Amino acid sequence: MQVNVMLRLDLGDRKKVRSVMKALIPDNINFPRGLSMDINTEGSVLILSFKSSRKLESLISTVDEVLEHISAMNRILG
Repeated sequence: MQVNVMLRLDLGDRKKVRSVMKALIPDNINFPRGLSMDINTEGSVLILSFKSSRKLESLISTVDEVLEHISAMNRILG
């Protein structure tokens, strides 16, 4: 079974989106086998696409961790 999750986060500012995207790129390296994340943008919207053939808990944990990183970046960038 494969699960796909797409998140569209409007951060309200193109510069903020680019900064958050750059900060997430290192997180997208060395993902566990069967789990992937693609990062794209549309204006001020950050688009995260996750695909997983692993246990649902692994996907949930990964999405949660990425959202925590985005939240921290959002606080830092204001």
